[in-house]
Amino acid sequence: MLLKYITLLLIVYPLFTSLVIAVSPWRGEKFISRLVFLANLVNGVLSLALLGIFIDSGFKPVQVSWGHLVSVKDYQFDLMFLVDKYSVSFQALIGVLSGLVLMFSRRYMHRERGYTRFFASLFLFISGISIVALAATIDMLFAGWEIVGISSFLLIGFYRMRLQPGRNSLRAYAIYRFCDVGLFLGAWLFHMLGSEYFFLQFADRSLDQTFVQLNLWFFTTIGLLIVLAAMGKSAQYPFSFWVPRAMEGPTPSSAIFYGALSIHAGVYLLIRMYPLWRAVSFIPWIVGGVGLFTAISASISQKTQANIKGQIGYASVAQVGLMFFELSLGLREVAMLHFLGNAILRCYQLLASPSVMVIYLRQQSEGEVPVQGVGGIMGRLLSTRMRHFYFAFSFSEGYAELIVSGLWRMLRGIARFFARLFSVAVITNIVLALLLAATFGRSYFGDNLNIICAIVLGLSAIFVAVAALGQKIDPERVLWMTAFSAVLKGLSVVYLAPESAQFSLLYFSGITAGFLMAKLGLHFIPVNVLATEYAGAADEYPRAMGVYFIGVLWMSGFTLSPTFFGDDLLLHFSAEKFAYETLILGSVFVINAVTLMRSYVKLAFAR
Repeated sequence: MLLKYITLLLIVYPLFTSLVIAVSPWRGEKFISRLVFLANLVNGVLSLALLGIFIDSGFKPVQVSWGHLVSVKDYQFDLMFLVDKYSVSFQALIGVLSGLVLMFSRRYMHRERGYTRFFASLFLFISGISIVALAATIDMLFAGWEIVGISSFLLIGFYRMRLQPGRNSLRAYAIYRFCDVGLFLGAWLFHMLGSEYFFLQFADRSLDQTFVQLNLWFFTTIGLLIVLAAMGKSAQYPFSFWVPRAMEGPTPSSAIFYGALSIHAGVYLLIRMYPLWRAVSFIPWIVGGVGLFTAISASISQKTQANIKGQIGYASVAQVGLMFFELSLGLREVAMLHFLGNAILRCYQLLASPSVMVIYLRQQSEGEVPVQGVGGIMGRLLSTRMRHFYFAFSFSEGYAELIVSGLWRMLRGIARFFARLFSVAVITNIVLALLLAATFGRSYFGDNLNIICAIVLGLSAIFVAVAALGQKIDPERVLWMTAFSAVLKGLSVVYLAPESAQFSLLYFSGITAGFLMAKLGLHFIPVNVLATEYAGAADEYPRAMGVYFIGVLWMSGFTLSPTFFGDDLLLHFSAEKFAYETLILGSVFVINAVTLMRSYVKLAFAR
């Protein structure tokens, strides 16, 4: 019983602390510092208690449940935690490193503008990463995964009076969201195995190969989706370039995110989902190949980084690549030990890096340290032409950004073209035509009518979502278009599965509430500011932008919002009738979230 309450408190207490810091009327640095100290102490005691109870039980895995958060027909979302060797190791690491970073930050962030906002975001992250560590199901893990992503966005873009942090936070968030669709759709596929499938059930045994061969497409799809999600979160090639750019945030947040905890979340996901992606013979080869190539490219890329934080970031990415390779060989325990050791080392290096650089530069200016030359072993072994290629590969960070940004530019070009074509009247007429068809056309189309209407509505939702992405400024128009796209997405599932209509109200209520909150926030911002790109509104109108940001999160399906559960329900009902509908839902899920966050960045940050 004690273990049950400790696991819940490890998640709820940091979240509660984050809310208290964010809404507290006492904004003084001394009050916040003392509150952080107290909360950190409690969190550390809880982590130690969890470790002690697990050791005392003889390292026996335990699954604890608080029942259903949502239960609709055969769909259930369980508040359930798993205490085993992996989760306890991860949570103990979270307790130690978050405690170290919080104590360091109390003084490091002294007199920093946004002192309160920094700690609110950091405690939000601690809650999210604890959910990832202790989750017993993929649904719970995905909930924590999303919290980690949004807290990462907030801390990369901490310095809002400069444009580059905003752009880099959006870049990281877009990669997260694109790769998170793997976990989003993987969660749906996970349900297809049955609601009784939990991490503990298959923790130490492989799946039956006869069953796998009978459902090969299923296991291949879920395996590849899980690997995609892990690659994005752990910055594996070609997504590795966002790590040095994520160092725009304060050094303590860089240490705990991209040196220690967040960067290893993909490794932890592969450990948790180990039986599923190992069930198909060629997927471990992909994991090993990606990890090995990332380790090589990141090791080369760090050579030409202009700052020490970027070098440490790439060093951490290279080690994570080796962890992927270890997992591909079946060495889960080795990968976990590697994960724990690398997290501690990189966190220490990043926290110490400002002091080390100050001392080094002072010694260099006084002539005590000679300036290092270029070359080394690679310079001696390679020909001139190969050295040029080696330098170009290193300087361009393995051409990873070139590949991803090329795809982004193509999508943005399509989006701008769609934005010029967009017309509310045209889309409205399509919807009305479908309503008429549903009323009078059933005798002709028969049972296929619902599928046809669902496809047309779904494609219309994608069209509107892409058109919204192509809007240059105008946050109000973006808000209306993304809301319209989300409604079309919901209607497409209602047409496909009419029995889901009453349950889809949860989704529509989340979209409506988010839209109204975001609209309320924009209402208190002057029109001339809304019409200006990079107007710096977050510092000028913090409360209005705060309400707008919460509304945007709800519309995007942020963790535990009605939209979050609603999206899961839409997937659940659509998959039973027409599996390809899930591709439409996933596309709209990603595009709308990136569009809304891009609109927020353009309004909140200053040039």
